[in-house]
Amino acid sequence: MSTRRAETIAIGTELLGPDRIDSNGAFLSRVLGEHGYEVRFRTVVGDDPAELEEALGIALGRADLVVATGGLGPTVDDLTREAVSALLHLPLEEDAAILAELEARYRRHARTMPPTNRRQAQVPRGAEVLPNALGTAPGLLIRTDRALLALLPGVPSEMERMTRDHLLPRLDATGARRVHRVLKIAGTNESDVDHRLAEVHRSAGAVGWTILAGAGQIEIHLTEWVAPGAAAAGVERLDVAIARALGDDLFGRDEDTIEAVVGRLLSGRRETLAAAESITGGRIARRLTSVPGASGWFAGGAVVYTDAAKTTLAGLPPETLARHGAVSAETAMGLAEGIRTRLSASWGLATTGYAGPGGGTPEMPPGTVFLGLAGPSGTTSRRLLLPGVRPVVQARTAQAALDLLRRAALHAGNA
Repeated sequence: MSTRRAETIAIGTELLGPDRIDSNGAFLSRVLGEHGYEVRFRTVVGDDPAELEEALGIALGRADLVVATGGLGPTVDDLTREAVSALLHLPLEEDAAILAELEARYRRHARTMPPTNRRQAQVPRGAEVLPNALGTAPGLLIRTDRALLALLPGVPSEMERMTRDHLLPRLDATGARRVHRVLKIAGTNESDVDHRLAEVHRSAGAVGWTILAGAGQIEIHLTEWVAPGAAAAGVERLDVAIARALGDDLFGRDEDTIEAVVGRLLSGRRETLAAAESITGGRIARRLTSVPGASGWFAGGAVVYTDAAKTTLAGLPPETLARHGAVSAETAMGLAEGIRTRLSASWGLATTGYAGPGGGTPEMPPGTVFLGLAGPSGTTSRRLLLPGVRPVVQARTAQAALDLLRRAALHAGNA
């Protein structure tokens, strides 16, 4: 099967520092692969004209498709247009249509366009302009003797929209496409998953297989190159085998999140959830409310970080705190029951524990967590000892709590 070579270039000095990453490259690797373009190189280059021109020149010499993101804004450090103009000897010319659209966009927002934005109307001679539905920086498409060069905005939402709407439809057909599937697993660890799937892995054949571990989640990435229009028989075969081997530990695929899976389960059962969060500090509520339509099944939550908040917001009996302490199975269950009652929800979910690095006791060191779950069939708790620094423990706790609820709702639904 025939594929084309692609390279992505992320442009911006900020991407070379410790605080920003090239998320655009990961998106482009996936969608270009689906269209038969295999990303063989991913480059990050700063806002230096000579280095940017050098990086573009190298990429155009070794790839059939080069996609550069960033550097198309109105400021003095946005130099992509100038670098391409110099490299390919294409003079920059002002595009009247782009300029008119820029001015109209500012008028719609009752603002006057700054003079610097006029730079965004500069187009290398012969380039095709790609409209930007979400921002002011248009994309550009240039065909050289050897390769296709796409210049896209660096803002991820703008880049993704432009890629789907304008770049992908313009790509030449290839003799293959890459199918990529992610299977997502919770409630176990990487070594256990690797052991349980050893036999399945040995049967992978030509299907690429990668196992990745995150905070409370394991992912199996399957990759297969197939002819256009053909089914990914190898991926489908392995998917079935993995699901059979892992059972309930497999919670979703591809874009699924555990909070979205929980939402579908609750929505299907016409049930609701309330959360009382101590150690997680609102992380569960934030994840739940990121799911579209969450208002139909998430009743609400409370951050019950202090003892007073536990009693006043979640209705935890003071005697439970006095007898068992804030970090205990009894308190976790009491919080779950209390928030469920307060918000008249079908389920109540609660977290408490020691996130570290301080706190805890010899019997319950930092990382000790208690989860509470109250539902139609009663109340239960779970004790965990989670590794990692404070934010990792908090993230793992939120994941484990949602997984506890997922499994309970799943089996309640099958009862």
